Amino acid sequence: MNPNELNIDTLQEVLKRVNLNMNDVLKEAELMKRENILSKHLETYKIWLADDGRWKTKLPDGSKYGKLVARATKENLENFIIDFYKKQEKDALLTLEHVFPKWLEFQYLSSGKNGTANKSQWVWNKYYKDTSIVKIPLETMTTGKLSRWLLQVINDNQLTRKKYNEVKGILNQLYDYCVNDEDIDISVNLARQIFFKSKNLFADEVEKEEEEIIFTSTTKAEVIDKAMEQFAKTRNTAYLAICLNFNFGLRIGELVALRQKDIDGDILHIRRSEVKTFGADSDGKIHKTGYKVEAHTKTEAGKRDLVITPNAKAILDMILKENKAKGVSDEDFIFISKNGERMHEYAINNVLRRCCGVRDEKDHFVVEGKPSGNHAIRKTCISELHDSQLLPDIMITKFAGHKDISTTQKHYIHAVKSLDTKADVFAKVLGTKAV
Repeated sequence: MNPNELNIDTLQEVLKRVNLNMNDVLKEAELMKRENILSKHLETYKIWLADDGRWKTKLPDGSKYGKLVARATKENLENFIIDFYKKQEKDALLTLEHVFPKWLEFQYLSSGKNGTANKSQWVWNKYYKDTSIVKIPLETMTTGKLSRWLLQVINDNQLTRKKYNEVKGILNQLYDYCVNDEDIDISVNLARQIFFKSKNLFADEVEKEEEEIIFTSTTKAEVIDKAMEQFAKTRNTAYLAICLNFNFGLRIGELVALRQKDIDGDILHIRRSEVKTFGADSDGKIHKTGYKVEAHTKTEAGKRDLVITPNAKAILDMILKENKAKGVSDEDFIFISKNGERMHEYAINNVLRRCCGVRDEKDHFVVEGKPSGNHAIRKTCISELHDSQLLPDIMITKFAGHKDISTTQKHYIHAVKSLDTKADVFAKVLGTKAV
């Protein structure tokens, strides 16, 4: 055997000794740390054996004289002293930066692994990550420090009240987590003590023109004509999905989750929805993993039955005939991609942007001055029903899949006709003869 080579037994012995030596080093370091803690403690406080036979000392508690503590043996008292100062050291190092990954994991698991944690991660990365506030020990944090930082964020980013609530919401929930975590010595949620009432602090919300929120009768006709033209060229039924949804006003997830069994004569049953799925990497980062269909709608009120209009029936027949001609199917889902799999929400929104926009130099479709997503189709349908004055509000709310009428009235009803088309109505109601 080559004397320069180590056999297995020799190598194992060397590694064993190295490991033992490392353990000895770690034990020695721990002993030194204990001695340093006790030595520093004795600079301010005494350790003594009291008349009752217990060992006693005092520990800092913010008062002038300290808090009296006692243990049965000196060793137990010294261990208590060391644990006390170690916890203080740990708390002093605890920052929002350290808490955030644990809270994000908690939010990810407690919210059913949906997109809430992904949105929180985005807000953190945009407004919190690497800033001074997340590096301050929670032990020394004050409402004043938090308030000044929030005011600076509002000013630097020209936050609207809505955006500010997103930023502040993260802070509120992080402190909620700290207060409820037994391992974190935080008893007061400082964030929830901060209120900025002045409206002048915040940037104004940029209100879109009606023409950018819903489709007018003109732009609606243009989009439908363009979609039919593109379908004729590409045979992509995503274009027909656009035309169909001007009859139903479905949420995009409800639209792509439609199945043939949902068609019941002249009634369409809305019973399920597509949702995004999310996962967590080994480093805790949340990211989108794909899509799935859930056997329920966004809310309980979303479970509803809609009338299939003659126009909608014709479009549905075109879609099903196209699927049969191509020989594609995925269970009995109505919208199938060219590779034979169920179509996802982005497929519909992508072709809608194509119908509404113009190409730029990078071959992207830019939409200006009009709507660009399926949500606008949904609002258009609801607004048209309201404008007709042929249905009661409660029926329109059920059509929309809303629980409360106030939601429909406040967020979904817009003027589908321009002011000048209503001139005769104003003249009839308000006009008077000149005196």
